[in-house]
Amino acid sequence: MNSWMAKRLALPILILIGFIAVSFLVPVMNPAYDEVVDYLSDENGRVIAAPPFTPSEMPPLGSDKLGRNFLLLLLVGAKYTIFAALAIALLRMVLGFFFAAMYTFLPAFVGRFIKGLGESFQYIPLVIIVYALLVPLEGAFHSEVLPSSRYFFIQVLAIAVVTIPSLGIYLGEEMKLFMKNEFIQVSRTMGAGKFHLFKQHLLPQFRRHSIVLFSEQVSQTLALLIQLGILHMCLGGLKIANFGIMESIPVYFSETNEWAATIAINIQQIFLRPMLVVVPLTLFAILILCVNSISATLRRSLIEGEGAKAKGKVEVSNHEGTVVVTKDLFTLKQ
Repeated sequence: MNSWMAKRLALPILILIGFIAVSFLVPVMNPAYDEVVDYLSDENGRVIAAPPFTPSEMPPLGSDKLGRNFLLLLLVGAKYTIFAALAIALLRMVLGFFFAAMYTFLPAFVGRFIKGLGESFQYIPLVIIVYALLVPLEGAFHSEVLPSSRYFFIQVLAIAVVTIPSLGIYLGEEMKLFMKNEFIQVSRTMGAGKFHLFKQHLLPQFRRHSIVLFSEQVSQTLALLIQLGILHMCLGGLKIANFGIMESIPVYFSETNEWAATIAINIQQIFLRPMLVVVPLTLFAILILCVNSISATLRRSLIEGEGAKAKGKVEVSNHEGTVVVTKDLFTLKQ
């Protein structure tokens, strides 16, 4: 990694690492971070506030409808949001790449059929497809037939799988263009098989591009999680708790406290307590900004070679600006 790339990757990577580190430290340093507070009382024991508490009543961001410190919940849920996005993006890349490799070597008429079928699904919002696939499992989760951890795994797998056809077709078309190079045709003429072409040519060519594509998939996954959260489809599922002092009111809450779940839980409070929705959306925006910054830097360095060009320009300018003085300078030689 050259200095040009390191300077531009340092800040976004540090922000991501900071979110993850704090997310693991909060439960250790404050085990009661998710304690439910039914009400706040003054010195005389009189009830002065009921949840959700305002930032002045429970600094710095107030609480959710169960009276839990909202900032601590968001910090703890950061690791689930980030790791889920990374896992989904990784599954997309691995499965999509092998789908693309098979698509590349398929007969032409089969490839055209798969391409047409895949392009038709691009006009359907991805969030609708994921929602339709996972809705039947919501009943199993709420009836406690499906545990939260298993449901979380199924959701991650489903979100990754639905994008494989479109991603695989995109990569497959790029592979087909690459396979038209002359040296590929020469290898085929010399008897190279499909496995040899895949191992010796396709895999090294797309290994560098996959790093950039992976970061792009992470940002797309984060955006999809926001959309699913608005539809009350959250990683790990939503459970119901009783809320209220004088009467029992059912309220949704999340065991993972991932950021899309916090949006889903508090979306109805957006006009009364906009902070409950705006803050997790802002954190999502920061994450997506960091990932997009990493993706842009990797693309400019690994694919466009901008870092190497900048380094080369500096070396050329330094070379041109250097004057070497020797004893033969301005000396007439015989």
